[in-house]
Amino acid sequence: MKIGLTGTPGTGKTTIAEHLDIETVHLNEYMRENGIGEEDENGELEVDLEELRENQPEASEKDLLVEGHLAHFLDLDYCIVLRTRPDVLSERLGSRDYSDQKISDNVESEKLDLILSQAVQRQEKVFEIDTTEISVEEASERIMEALDNREERYGEVDWQEFI
Repeated sequence: MKIGLTGTPGTGKTTIAEHLDIETVHLNEYMRENGIGEEDENGELEVDLEELRENQPEASEKDLLVEGHLAHFLDLDYCIVLRTRPDVLSERLGSRDYSDQKISDNVESEKLDLILSQAVQRQEKVFEIDTTEISVEEASERIMEALDNREERYGEVDWQEFI
């Protein structure tokens, strides 16, 4: 089974992926290693989504977790979307070497459910989890439980108060 772990930058994808006992492909590394996309003047990777889909990582007999904010554009068997309250997300992103504009763009994307909406449009099975106030261990356990049960759940996280 190919599982996508996606969400706005800062929602915990990489950290949580490290706690899951599933073979993992970190999509940003994969794209750089496979020459997918081009770096712009700021060192940001500009990705042609069609090229990514044509050259996406494939699962073998084992489960494969593809972690990254573009994972929901791939052909997946199951898609997990991580969410984080916008004010907390802003703080997390502020501790990174991101420009104010990049922080603002990502927080706005989270407020508007952009990645969740894209995932629901492309994927058959979507599970959304709010990582704002839970530990990495709790999030990992909840994700494994959802995977075991093939649970589908989304639309419960609502950031309208931040718009």
